[in-house]
Amino acid sequence: MKTNGEKSKIYGIWGLLIASALLAVIILPEVSAHCPLCTAATIIGVGVTRSIGLDDSIVGLFVGAMIISSALWINKILKKKNMGGNDFLRITSLIIATTVLTYISFYFAGLFGPANTYRIFGMEKITFGAIFGGFVSLGAFFASDKIKKKNNGKARFKYQTMAFTFGALIVNALIFLVIFR
Repeated sequence: MKTNGEKSKIYGIWGLLIASALLAVIILPEVSAHCPLCTAATIIGVGVTRSIGLDDSIVGLFVGAMIISSALWINKILKKKNMGGNDFLRITSLIIATTVLTYISFYFAGLFGPANTYRIFGMEKITFGAIFGGFVSLGAFFASDKIKKKNNGKARFKYQTMAFTFGALIVNALIFLVIFR
């Protein structure tokens, strides 16, 4: 059981993270989805959850979001450079490449591998969370994209995709926090 001091530290860090995200939305100029801001925000999410000692499945949620966000960001860059080819194959290849590179770095950092005993259903917790985080991020992206299409290609509000993604990740993280406590 966590002490009151530990709980207030966790709430303080979450409050700081949410306040920073809101401040970024208010201050920064409008940018399109899956930009460096989105990718950096998911990386910060990984760092914050890991540093306050949250369960690896919650860290994994943000890792999955980072993988998807990075792949979509790179895909957008490639499209701007008129890289042809099948969109589905390019995005799938980028997701696989980003996943492999992420897990190689995790392996060498000691976060992933045979010595890691933190598992859910025989799968490493960080991988379990990353799978959910990836699906949540893709779902949020496609939901936001569908709303944009219904609204003549425009978002209903600034940073719509980012808000959908982080909202869904936070809800999923709270569910994991309750289940895997």
